[in-house]
Amino acid sequence: MNEMDFNRNLTKHLFGALLMLLIGVVVACSDDDEEFIVSPSKPIYFSEDTVRFDTIFTDVGSATKELIIYNPNNKGVRLSSVRLGSNGSSGFRVNLDGQYNTQFNDVEIFHEDSIFCFIEVTVRPHDSDSPILITDSLLFTLSNGVTRRVQLEAYGQDVIRMRDITITADTTLAPTRPIVVLDSLVVDTGATLTIAAGTTLCFHKGAGLRVHGTLVCDGTLEHPITMRGDRTDKIFPYLPYDRLDAQWEGIMLYPESHDNQFTYCDIHSGTYGVIAPNEKDKQKQYDFDEDSLPKLTMANCIVHNVSSDALSLQRTKANIYNSQLSNAGRYCVLVIGGTTRFYHCTLAQFYPWNAEHGAALMFTNVSDKVSYPLHLIEFTNSIITGYADDELFGSRMEDSDAAFNYRFVSSLINTVITNEEAADFPGCRFEPRLKDLNEMKEEERPKHRATNFRLIDTELYLYDFRLDTLSTARNLGDGTLTPEQCRRDLRGILRPTDKPDAGCYQFEE
Repeated sequence: MNEMDFNRNLTKHLFGALLMLLIGVVVACSDDDEEFIVSPSKPIYFSEDTVRFDTIFTDVGSATKELIIYNPNNKGVRLSSVRLGSNGSSGFRVNLDGQYNTQFNDVEIFHEDSIFCFIEVTVRPHDSDSPILITDSLLFTLSNGVTRRVQLEAYGQDVIRMRDITITADTTLAPTRPIVVLDSLVVDTGATLTIAAGTTLCFHKGAGLRVHGTLVCDGTLEHPITMRGDRTDKIFPYLPYDRLDAQWEGIMLYPESHDNQFTYCDIHSGTYGVIAPNEKDKQKQYDFDEDSLPKLTMANCIVHNVSSDALSLQRTKANIYNSQLSNAGRYCVLVIGGTTRFYHCTLAQFYPWNAEHGAALMFTNVSDKVSYPLHLIEFTNSIITGYADDELFGSRMEDSDAAFNYRFVSSLINTVITNEEAADFPGCRFEPRLKDLNEMKEEERPKHRATNFRLIDTELYLYDFRLDTLSTARNLGDGTLTPEQCRRDLRGILRPTDKPDAGCYQFEE
């Protein structure tokens, strides 16, 4: 027998002996041998004193919470009962040892061991516009009569549910309760849907807002409109579903849609944000008209954390003011043809879920080998940045005389331009590339990309795109080019008339 075979056999025998030893230990520590005490020297304790649930929509079951009960004693402990204080009338449910019940008797916890208790809740409707606190308690009674208590708390929110709804006449949504959209909400051709200030629309997975007519989102600074997914719980204790992308579909403005207005909207965590396709090969053509009113006007809006494009415009005329377009799995902004103007906007591409995401901005006059004249894309007093060395891409159709016009003014841009392109970037400041930064002395390095902003937390997925103290976007704008719609920033802060900050946020201490 060679040395390798000897070592292999020795390992096999040692493993067998260890396995037999473990089996012996398990048998020795069987249920029958456990000794239980009536009055433990150390009290049982819990992983939490209070089990709290996030706000739950009524008649919808919650996520499951976990409670661990520990026995620190060197002998087993029996619980004569574990029960809900309400006897089940509150809506809380308990699973102990694989069984749902309102009371469990003679529950055993071995020495220096623990057991798991799983808790859920369904809150019944209570006809209230505001969330209502629902409470209960779990009572753990030892065999000596001593009782320990764990508090249970959940807020229940009544909602309005919409399923398979098509708006066929002018309609205003002005509810005081959140609206849960279970299937896509459709605005028919010729109809206008107005969404009043303060409205919250929560879309189920796969549901979205599809507009063939006109959509008017009439939010205000004090009462913005929110569009998000309908999951109010957390995927991990530190991470709500509301911070994940692709929780719902998004907003689709179909080619025949027109005169859409978005004011003070927070649109986040969808598959896409706002997209407006207008392809030439469709049966009915909707030709671009430079003299027409904008198909889309967006002011003081946030479109954040989507798995595809945050804003996609094809053969569209649009004006975008004071808006944040951030963290997209594809592009923060994609423009194919048309005329689009951006004033005091922040495009920030710090998408955390996929390293292969696109740039902050992509503009072109071609799609699928078909030309779409780009009459103009213009950015004024804006920020276009992200993790990559270049966050701005323009693609022109070869061998085509289709228009391809762009202009960037007094903006902070993460890109590299040629001398020939400089005339189209008056007053702009450019972020240095990573390799250029590394070659600079520490005292020469400007603030760079992520550090332009107050918070980019890729562990908790929290983002604050307000300007940091040393941001290079400060005082970069040209006040003579600031339109009336941007005299105040996204938070209502008055901008100076001479050199406002670039982007949608004016710096404030």
